[in-house]
Formats: sequence, structure tokens, C-alpha cells
Amino acid sequence: MSLELHPLQESDLRRFAQIQIAAFQGGMATFLFPDPVTEEYVQKMVDKSKKSFNTEPDCHWVKIIDTELGGLMIACAKWRINEEERTEEEIQGMLPVPSEEEKKKPAMVDFQNHLHWARKEFMGTKPFYLLHVLVTDPKHHRRGAGARLVKWGTDKADKAGLPSYLEASEKGRLLYARLGFEEVHERVFDLGKYGLEGKESNTIMIRPMSKPLL
Repeated sequence: MSLELHPLQESDLRRFAQIQIAAFQGGMATFLFPDPVTEEYVQKMVDKSKKSFNTEPDCHWVKIIDTELGGLMIACAKWRINEEERTEEEIQGMLPVPSEEEKKKPAMVDFQNHLHWARKEFMGTKPFYLLHVLVTDPKHHRRGAGARLVKWGTDKADKAGLPSYLEASEKGRLLYARLGFEEVHERVFDLGKYGLEGKESNTIMIRPMSKPLL
């Protein structure tokens, strides 16, 4: 097997940004990035991740590399791990708030408000493992990289006796269900409100500790 799991390094954050841009396309994700994506914007993404990487001890970053491709990173995840009860003040960092740039985009305001409400409603100050970000290079889908990154966190959550939480896109929901996550809330966005067509759902999913796999 040419895929290996390793801790993500600060030097990997540019590749992390590139995979995010490639992975999030279409629907609500249309509003995540400018068009075209400039080098200046990519650097802003890298700088934001560096700040989190160096100043947020609850964040744990892991990656999958392909040894047959010279150690190329093909997938990565950011888990927030909090094994103790926290205060309202302490949880503010995990509650999304639209940035000044995002406030100009109604879709991003609605989506960030949805995440803010859901994390406060279902996690709040309780101990939790939060799968904050999971992305796979579209060129390397269906190789099991994403599942390994999810199991890295859920295995640790089981040992700690804690549940895991995530927000699933329509594409990711089936994978998470196979790994023991259960749907607890679904938000459907009418894309027509934002100048697009159709509807898109985002599903809050929680995996109880030691949930048997299918």
C-alpha cells in the first residue's frame, strides 16, 4: 500500500490550501473562493492556517501521502480535540463567524450562521472530537484516504470515551455513515436565493463512542 498517514507539518500548509481549493467546487462552495483564485488569496489561506497551527493547541492536523508519488500529500484533516468541559468563552474559537469579506456574500453569511448554531447546539461546552476540515485531492478520490483520516480521530475518540462531530456535505454523508456517524440535523439551502440553481443540504452528524461499523 503506497498510502501512509503522518502528522501534517507547517510546510504542508500551502498544499493543504491547494487541496481545499480543488476539493470545494460547485454549489455553496462557489462562494468560498474568489474567481480567479489569486496567489495573494492562497497566501492569505496559508497565513490563516499557520496562525491556527501555531496558536490553537486543540487543533490536530494529519495527512495522507502517496509514497509512490514522492510523498505527495493527497488528503488532509484538521481535528479539534477537547477532552474536558470548557467555558462559553473557551468555545468561541470553534464557533464560525462571517469575516468582513464573507459578509459581502449572503450565502456565506447563511452557511456560517448555520455552523455557528449547530456547533453551539450539539457540542456547546461539552467534551467533543470535532472533524473541522477533511479534504482529498479530487485526483485521488476512492483510494480510502479520507476514511483513514476520519478513523484516526474516531479511534482516539473511542479511547477517550467521547463522541465525534462533523458537518457533512452531500458527497461526504455516505462515507461518514459507514464510519458510524448518525444524522442529527439537516439544513437545506435554496441555491436560488444566491443566484444559482437547485438545493444543497448540509447534515450535522455525530458518532457515539464505540459505534459499531456496518
